[in-house]
Amino acid sequence: MSYAPSASAQPSSQASAKTRQIAHLAQQLQLLAQRTEQLEQLSATTAEQASYMRLLGGYHAAWFMASQRIMTPGDTPDEQGDSQTQQGQ
Repeated sequence: MSYAPSASAQPSSQASAKTRQIAHLAQQLQLLAQRTEQLEQLSATTAEQASYMRLLGGYHAAWFMASQRIMTPGDTPDEQGDSQTQQGQ
């Protein structure tokens, strides 16, 4: 008792299975190509945004340095001169 399909049915089923597999592979390759193109576009957008983020980081650093100079008492020459005259009296 053999459980294998008959010899006449086997070549056509193999051909249809192979055709299905090739069609599925073609569909998967097309999907891969679309996603690769989308990844390329997203990477370009990310690179552009990274340059803007770098500029924004520079602006924030400048603001923090400027606020430190403004908020620190006795940092300006006028205040330093006043504090020295008060200490000398």
